[in-house]
Amino acid sequence: MNVLSKDNAEMVWTDDQLKKKIKRLRSMITIIAPGSLKPKKDRFGEEVFLATDEGEVRVLTYNMDNPAALPLLINIHGSGFTIGSADMDDPFMPNLADKANVKIISVDYKLAPEYPFPKSLNECYAVIRYAKEHPEEFGIDPDRIAISGFSAGGNFAAAIGIMESGKNLLGLKCLSMNYPPLDVYTDSALKPRPKMSIPVFMSRMFDACYLNDKEARKNPLVSPVYATDEQLRGFPPTLIITANGDSLCEEGAKFSEMLANAGVDVTYKVFKGMHGFDRRSNAEADASWQMVIGHLKKYL
Repeated sequence: MNVLSKDNAEMVWTDDQLKKKIKRLRSMITIIAPGSLKPKKDRFGEEVFLATDEGEVRVLTYNMDNPAALPLLINIHGSGFTIGSADMDDPFMPNLADKANVKIISVDYKLAPEYPFPKSLNECYAVIRYAKEHPEEFGIDPDRIAISGFSAGGNFAAAIGIMESGKNLLGLKCLSMNYPPLDVYTDSALKPRPKMSIPVFMSRMFDACYLNDKEARKNPLVSPVYATDEQLRGFPPTLIITANGDSLCEEGAKFSEMLANAGVDVTYKVFKGMHGFDRRSNAEADASWQMVIGHLKKYL
């Protein structure tokens, strides 16, 4: 197997090599930030295991004790398709549920490279279908469902929008994507490289873990920027938030233009900061959360 320079050309890994590299990365993160990748005992969300068409899927639920049949937000966490869990978004979900007046199911999808495309995407879709078909279980209005996705979760949100094209089985009312990777095909070295952006070698590794077949990554369900107008026309109103210090900023802007050209009601905003800027406590983060809340309140 030919291993190329990590700086000047894409590397080619075997599946076993990717698994070893991600295992090492997860171990390093566990040492640096103990407990950051594993489910937490002191979380806000209630842990539930759903028996979906894709098998059992762990989710965290919020605001389910509210007796009203509220709209449902499906939240999809990020972290390069390979690390983390729904617990990463747990600190932000109670406020989002309260301010947007929704109930939330946050999906703890299975991770790559152990579970490459399309397993995690299919699990997210299956959770939405399950909720829509069992509204009484959650006390939700099945005709008012939205998706929010962060980083890799934004990729899944866009892919689900494409999956729904021409079908509208889920009846999604709106989508929200924060700094999503929407072009998994183009080499990371050819994308903008702001000073604090994710290193090229790490982005390459994440992409390969999700789908270790370069040409197959042109699939719009993997790289939504390769979708056709026809595949995008059925999108619900969509909010795309990016950061100017993120190498993914340009593909977010490109996808927003594609949606607009396909006649979709799209809102696009660039914030000052880098990937994951909304996890911090500052004015930019607060403003981005307010945009998500406003988007949900407007369309749900």
